[in-house]
Amino acid sequence: MISMARKVFISVLGTGFYGKCIYKRDEFESDNTCFIQCATLQMLTNNDSWTSDDHGYILLTQKAETDNWIVKGDERENFISKKIEEYIGLEKTISGMNLPFAVDGVSIPVGNDEDEIWQIFDIVFEKLQDGDELYFDITHGFRYLPMLVLVLGNYAKFLKNITVKSITYGNFEARNKEAVPNVAPIVDITSFSALQDWTFSGASFVEQGHVRNFTESISLSLGNSSVVSKRLIKYVRKLNKDLNTFEEQISTCRGNELFSGNNVCEAKELIDKVMGQSHIPKPLLKILDVINDAIIPFDKDTIDNLRSSLIWCKRYKLIQQGYTLCQESIITYVCMQLSDLNPYKEEKGGGRRYRDYWSAILGMSVGDAKNESSWKGDIAKNRNLSRSLLGMEWVREARKGYERIKQKRNQLNHAGFTGNVSSHDIIKSFDKSIDWCVGFFDEALTAPVVDTSTLHKLFINLSNHPSSQWKEEQLCAAREYGDIMDMPFPQINPDATAEDVNSIANALVDKIKVLGDDNDVVVHVMGEMGLTYKLVRKLGFLGIRCVCSTSYRVVKDEEDGKKVVEFHFERFREYE
Repeated sequence: MISMARKVFISVLGTGFYGKCIYKRDEFESDNTCFIQCATLQMLTNNDSWTSDDHGYILLTQKAETDNWIVKGDERENFISKKIEEYIGLEKTISGMNLPFAVDGVSIPVGNDEDEIWQIFDIVFEKLQDGDELYFDITHGFRYLPMLVLVLGNYAKFLKNITVKSITYGNFEARNKEAVPNVAPIVDITSFSALQDWTFSGASFVEQGHVRNFTESISLSLGNSSVVSKRLIKYVRKLNKDLNTFEEQISTCRGNELFSGNNVCEAKELIDKVMGQSHIPKPLLKILDVINDAIIPFDKDTIDNLRSSLIWCKRYKLIQQGYTLCQESIITYVCMQLSDLNPYKEEKGGGRRYRDYWSAILGMSVGDAKNESSWKGDIAKNRNLSRSLLGMEWVREARKGYERIKQKRNQLNHAGFTGNVSSHDIIKSFDKSIDWCVGFFDEALTAPVVDTSTLHKLFINLSNHPSSQWKEEQLCAAREYGDIMDMPFPQINPDATAEDVNSIANALVDKIKVLGDDNDVVVHVMGEMGLTYKLVRKLGFLGIRCVCSTSYRVVKDEEDGKKVVEFHFERFREYE
């Protein structure tokens, strides 16, 4: 069961002789009363359900206690008429309201100096519990009371997670004296507390890019207002959701979502709608202007959103997010600009595979780029394309910047447990890395002229079944891959160790690699399972395709009762 927050009413009782009137706010009208505390409690309990778990505290100086809390004989001298008149104290008056919760008097000093003011602060703070909802009445008391309430509220928000739900005062001086009885307004100044929240949260946004606290404080304060429209509240709540989602996308490096810009663009539209509504406090409009200016560069479905995200990371010192978005944005930009070169565009998952290809190209060391015999995987499979790309000047320069960013990102992602790059170096290089990456988006990436001349196609039959013994359908299928070359599959001793098998595999791979330098090689691997597994993995890592042969098993019964088993070739199938 979810426990409800405790509601707490706090008011200061003065020493004046208070005349009766009716207090009014919106549609609410109180009973005719001397005490604003009674009128405020009546309003609060009419608008919301209060229970025995809630509490009220009336702050009393010694003089206020004798003059207005417990009035001796229920009578007192009227300052104006100089006559003794009936005057029921606040304690007895509240008791007669039959409230469901206790309202206690709390003794406080007069507040004549700074020490006494801090005593009052401590006395009130100690009455609060974690998660309380506070309702302040500041009609009576000291001139510093409004400031004390605002400061105390924010202090308690931080240390006790309280919420300031209401700050009001009864403006007796503005009463309608012609009405009988007189009618005075209850003025709500809760928005001043909200303004402090907006200011603190706005500062958090300006300094750190955090919008969650700001949008939540707007949503809460406007949601409690009686003058704003339901449409405005709807806009604000949606704005809260969109801005928070945008912040989460930056924090968690959601590249595709940032690229689309859906949430941030919707937030821009909602800010325009909110600012066009009535009853919006002017200070809030100015803070919304600041947020709007920060997200203006974002648009729908554009690579420029990644540029704007990087600038955002730089502005708000989002180090890890910035390095990650740098590296991935470079790959994204290159893949988009050179999409026509994608050798996997027709394949399922071809986009992801092309990203991995470019990641490997950009991440190659200088030595590996020059030594084609070290090329592996898709770089080796697309040798002509790889050779052409690695020979381009802009690719060489891009690899230098990419390597610097990759090094810092790896240090961050591995929490500094690998390598010895200091935090100072990572932070010092951050702005330069962002600037380089943002500048890279302005590069006109030219596509290379790829050598389209085809290598000689070679089909290596690495098995114990020489091609001379194959039937015509298997030979025809093999010739589709290239000229056939037989390479006997070694006999593997059952006692051979894993190291023995690995050595045999390495020797065969070295032999095939030499053939692969001048030929487009496909290897038919069929034999002892341990060696087959090693060969397929090692050759595949070098970008050399491997296939196996598939067949149907046909059993014939002879007249003499013998069974004859035949295997009919069906097709070659690639190892994946």
